[in-house]
Amino acid sequence: MSRRPGTGLIDLSSGQITEPLPEGAVRALREAMAAERATAYAPSYGNADLREAVAGHYARRTGAAVDPEQVTVTAGARHGLFAAFAAVAAGGEILVPQPHWSHYPGVIRSAGATAVPVAGDPERGLLVDPGRLDRALTSRTRALLINSPVNPSGACYTRSQMRAVREWAAERDVRLVVDDIYWAYADSVDDQVGVSAREIVVGGASKVHAMAGLRVGWVWAAPEYLAPLREVVEYTTGPVSGLSQSAVAAVLGDTRAVAARAAGLAEMRSHAVRAMSRIPLLTPVPPAGGIYLCLDATEALRHGIYGATDDVGLCRALEQRAGVRLRAGSTFGMPGFLRLCVAEPPQVISDAAGRLAGRLHVVVNGLSSLRSTS
Repeated sequence: MSRRPGTGLIDLSSGQITEPLPEGAVRALREAMAAERATAYAPSYGNADLREAVAGHYARRTGAAVDPEQVTVTAGARHGLFAAFAAVAAGGEILVPQPHWSHYPGVIRSAGATAVPVAGDPERGLLVDPGRLDRALTSRTRALLINSPVNPSGACYTRSQMRAVREWAAERDVRLVVDDIYWAYADSVDDQVGVSAREIVVGGASKVHAMAGLRVGWVWAAPEYLAPLREVVEYTTGPVSGLSQSAVAAVLGDTRAVAARAAGLAEMRSHAVRAMSRIPLLTPVPPAGGIYLCLDATEALRHGIYGATDDVGLCRALEQRAGVRLRAGSTFGMPGFLRLCVAEPPQVISDAAGRLAGRLHVVVNGLSSLRSTS
């Protein structure tokens, strides 16, 4: 985000956490750059130290040994998802709970599969359950994609809900692809995550480790998936930057930094809910986790604020009138809502809320005047 205090655009549309590189990552980079073969290709499926670090991460979460040979390093988690989809579902369908990250359908399509949205249950925080999944199941269903905390809603699957989803997938021979990118930002971390003939886990350093620009992700998968996964990697990006891998490997074991970041994000979510609650016609939907907050814009759209007839038009109008950039919920299969990223200094969130409140209070006063004279 770029702006001067009190001026310019406040951009809350992006989903990233930006921090200085930790000293351990900086040291690792310096050592890697000083190496004799610093500019050489990295190993095709990832540096050994990074794959061992990823295996160690999942071993700590699950309490079980994890084989580094089952880890394939990818150019970010998005590329990991693409490789997983291509490996397990090309030519078939992938069930995608809705709302969902805006890029899922495009990544799935690019991987040669078809995304089938499954609307979440409003009574369950817009999460899916076995009954809704059954209604979307066809003979072409190959996989189910699960993301928790959910981008954009911040809803989180509990352990019991994830167990029900896993049992549903196993009983119907449907592969489960777990987008694990926000794993630490939930009240109930999924420590049952694991790989098998039916489950593939995709992760990365972008969110929980605040290293989005380094583009390092991974896929943790059973041996039978390694050949197709690695064929995709070989013929798309090839090896990931060895320098980036060295930096990420140096921080994956820093559990205290992750815990501190997660605690900070929880405070940011709470602050954003409080700040945005002061805005008329927009109602915050408190998230259980993640780095986003959704605002219910039903009332604003019902009144046709600034002539907007949908969330896309409303986003455009608020950017022009208030200088605050948000994302339209329809982009995520959540029409009528607006999404913002809370991973900003509290003052930035407060400033954005103040701008929006100031503009919309004027609109509300205008509506009241019209009603009183009619």
